[in-house]
Amino acid sequence: MNSFLKQAGKKLVAFIGATPIMDECNFRFQQIWHLKKNKQYKQTLKRFVFPTDRALFNTFQLDYKKYYEDGILAAREMMEWGSINTINAPIILDWGCGTGRVIRHIPDLKKDSICYGADIDCTTIHWCRKAIDSVYFDCIEQETLPYPSNYFHLVYGISVLTHIPHTVTQYWLIELKRVLQPNGIAVISTHGAHYFHQLSQQQEKQLLQEGAFSNANKQEGSRSKTTYHEASHFKKILEDHFTIVEFWEGHQFPQKMGGQDCWIIRKK
Repeated sequence: MNSFLKQAGKKLVAFIGATPIMDECNFRFQQIWHLKKNKQYKQTLKRFVFPTDRALFNTFQLDYKKYYEDGILAAREMMEWGSINTINAPIILDWGCGTGRVIRHIPDLKKDSICYGADIDCTTIHWCRKAIDSVYFDCIEQETLPYPSNYFHLVYGISVLTHIPHTVTQYWLIELKRVLQPNGIAVISTHGAHYFHQLSQQQEKQLLQEGAFSNANKQEGSRSKTTYHEASHFKKILEDHFTIVEFWEGHQFPQKMGGQDCWIIRKK
């Protein structure tokens, strides 16, 4: 019933054209809610440059502590899952890096690493270039990663395929394969069964029939653009290009990727 009411509410808001207003109200509420503790936490990290509240809201959560500490935790996980500590001078890409929440920590954790971050939001990329040292940042234009083939030891995309249309999933998997070195590792996440309760019955039926579903929001990369993948269907797509090293379903292992399905894959 709650899921039905939420879906009905979202449809009504979209129908009357109030989605931008609701997003702005949500942002202001989050900003006020976290204001005191964010200010206090920022004082403990005086040399650390945080993104603007707006950028945090758009790309993660408006919580400074989570941004910093979860970023370090995720960086360690990416390095472990990509076996980076066993490689000399590993070359790493954060695909869909946003405000650099994860990639900014890897040069400190692995001193000889060569790190890149790429995103379609060029404004955020410009901020990253000014605020974050030891990482190369690039804007993704014309739906192509601006890197040579067979270049990276590790590419990870945390909650990227979850915000682009499922119709281009295959294209981006091929692009990730292109930039990975032979036997290179990719770590990606998808909205799996743990998130299917967000869908209406009709939408879930469509998802199960087609293997994936994207909502009607047309702005690729937006937090309002949500894509869901059924695990067995996505597995078949992956196996055309990669060997699946590890897979964790979100509802069974929510600690791995915040409830998203987590895939560790190796380039064939």
